[in-house]
Amino acid sequence: MTIYDIILTGDFMEVIINSLDHQGRGIGRINNKVIFIPNTIPGEKVEVKIIKEKKKYMEGIVTKYLEKDKDRIENLCQYYPKCGGCQLLHIPYQQQLLYKEDKVKNIFKRYNLENVKINSIIGSPSKYHYRNKVTFHVSNQHLGYYQENSNKFIKIDSCLLLCENINKNFKNILPNNGKLIIRSNNHEITYEQNKKIMHTIVDYKFLVSIDSFYQINDYITPLLYNKVKEYLNPTKQDTVLDLYCGTGTIGIFISKEVNNVIGIEINEQAIEDAKENAKLNNIKNITLICGDAGLEAKKLKIKPTSIIVDPPRAGLNKEAIETIIKFNPNKIIYVSCDPMTLVRDLNILKKYYNIIEVTPFDMFPNTYHVECVCLLSLR
Repeated sequence: MTIYDIILTGDFMEVIINSLDHQGRGIGRINNKVIFIPNTIPGEKVEVKIIKEKKKYMEGIVTKYLEKDKDRIENLCQYYPKCGGCQLLHIPYQQQLLYKEDKVKNIFKRYNLENVKINSIIGSPSKYHYRNKVTFHVSNQHLGYYQENSNKFIKIDSCLLLCENINKNFKNILPNNGKLIIRSNNHEITYEQNKKIMHTIVDYKFLVSIDSFYQINDYITPLLYNKVKEYLNPTKQDTVLDLYCGTGTIGIFISKEVNNVIGIEINEQAIEDAKENAKLNNIKNITLICGDAGLEAKKLKIKPTSIIVDPPRAGLNKEAIETIIKFNPNKIIYVSCDPMTLVRDLNILKKYYNIIEVTPFDMFPNTYHVECVCLLSLR
């Protein structure tokens, strides 16, 4: 019987899960062909139905668990795994951390960066109710998510990832159909475009608009920013260029220990927030510029001694990399939310910089995503 026959007849196959892929799916084999199966743990034996077949791999779903991991977490969320917001909710948290740490190490090794020191992952102080922002889909005035890889709407009444303040206010939100962005700081909540929310990082306060970038997990962000400061090892002689600066959080966080900071951000609302935050925190040695990070940095007359970058998931664009190389700073601190684009960019920068070390952070518990802070030093 061929795989095609299996799909047509709905036959089920037994698979032993060997490992997890970078999306948190279990990896097994059928007739020496790789199959990816979500909601599984290495060592488990499962009965699966094949739902997709490609030339080099298959995808399947579990129809029955024949041998379960003894530590598997079940029935924690009525929407899991259908809603697609989590991928690792069935895995104990310490195992999640080990998976993410190994994932970063494996990606670095695969892309010829196996000699880079990768520190132990820093776990989130809160593994649930950490998200301070969410984008909902809305249908018939109900909030929900789309099922993963589909447009099927799943109505939800609460979410384990969302901060308690968002969950408590579900019944008070009466949205129109479409999409709805909600931001909260556990004291107040907003889904209005013209209202800002106040967040606190250590001793600094930050006003953040609905559409502005701000770290999603308030519990681990101070730990991450302290690592950035540790890697920077700031002095009063430093001029720091903060590319993709968002609402100015990192630049303001390190500003009192350096000579001056230049922040560049393409989102107009975020840069307005950043300017307001500089005033709010009485920071006078920061210059904030709206525009493309690489293009605007090229116009600068001042040569930075260090550069901090915190780009979106797509990583650094060509102009940003060219500008960094041209400035030739003593240090680069790269904050990344995607290790794949991180290693892509590091493989360009390693010609000019030594990659000293990387520290992973679990910014997104119960998902396959992982944040990294990387230190580079001029050769």
